[in-house]
Amino acid sequence: MDGCEYAEANQTLGRAPIGVIASLLVALLLFGGCEEGVDYFKGTDLPYTIWGFMNAGADTQLVRVFPIRDEISFGNTGSIDARVFSTNLTTGEQREWTYRRVEFDNLIEGHVFWSPFRAQHNHRYRLDVVRSDGETSSAEVVVPSKIDFEFDINTSSTIIPVRILGDVPNLIGLRVTYDAVNIPPSSAWPPGTPVAPAVHFPVTISYDKLVRQIDGGWAMEINLARDFAAIRIAYDVNCLITDYEGSAPDVWLDQMSFSALLGDSTWDAPDGEFNPNVLAVPGALSNVENGYGFFGAGLGIVEGWSPTYEVVRNAGFRAEPRCTGFARDVPECYNPPIPCVDERPPGIWAEWLN
Repeated sequence: MDGCEYAEANQTLGRAPIGVIASLLVALLLFGGCEEGVDYFKGTDLPYTIWGFMNAGADTQLVRVFPIRDEISFGNTGSIDARVFSTNLTTGEQREWTYRRVEFDNLIEGHVFWSPFRAQHNHRYRLDVVRSDGETSSAEVVVPSKIDFEFDINTSSTIIPVRILGDVPNLIGLRVTYDAVNIPPSSAWPPGTPVAPAVHFPVTISYDKLVRQIDGGWAMEINLARDFAAIRIAYDVNCLITDYEGSAPDVWLDQMSFSALLGDSTWDAPDGEFNPNVLAVPGALSNVENGYGFFGAGLGIVEGWSPTYEVVRNAGFRAEPRCTGFARDVPECYNPPIPCVDERPPGIWAEWLN
């Protein structure tokens, strides 16, 4: 997941917690989150592009809707001429969804519709997006059967086995997010030199290619020690740590979480890979009638926990700052108080430096 996808995945909808909007994580954001180009197709009469899915694991359902325009449009364009309805074709219940305009960190707007209900297993739903002139884009889905997942979180092991049990045709967007923080020195030489503050910088690791099929489901192992190497690289690239000989080489882990979408058989990506660059092409993956995009069904998983101190240490994380107390006239204390600021543009530190 790149920076744009991560930023969008952590947006909130009103006061809704991140767990409630986890259904944005894959279908709605991975496919359409950063690409403005998917909301226009010059010369077409179709009204909308739709991205989202019925999530049996959430108490609130969401869908992102793009109006199809005849010209490229960037920036903020206000509201959208659309109303969204869902019908449970199994029970006959109909709902109108609530509109919310969302501004992402890259200044691209999003038209999101939501409704507070839990999609029921084995029920068929129809989603209708209706324009004021009656033009409608729609999709039908069947929510798959109940699925179980197990985490074997050991208090002393850096390996966490994960089992996903049940009929799961597609696993999409398996991600482990590490909510970590850098450990700056408490002082630097010469005395009085300013020291950069600690920065929480979550890093997300993809596990899409590290899962395997087993009898009755799927299995994978979260490996904290292996992921720690990638986390250090991310912190180094973002100018948050020094090398191991420097004054601030350490990263500490506060919490971590696992997220995934367990999709039904309709999630049939080209060549079996959910590549956002491919999926942004009209019709590459679509079940929308009189429109573009995809509206699926499945179970969104978000599981978070705090590893024990022993596990965090064994994985390579450290929280002991160097140059503690009175700074000493030693080489490690002469390191830039802001890591690597002498080598690369300050980037994340720009605001702090000013």
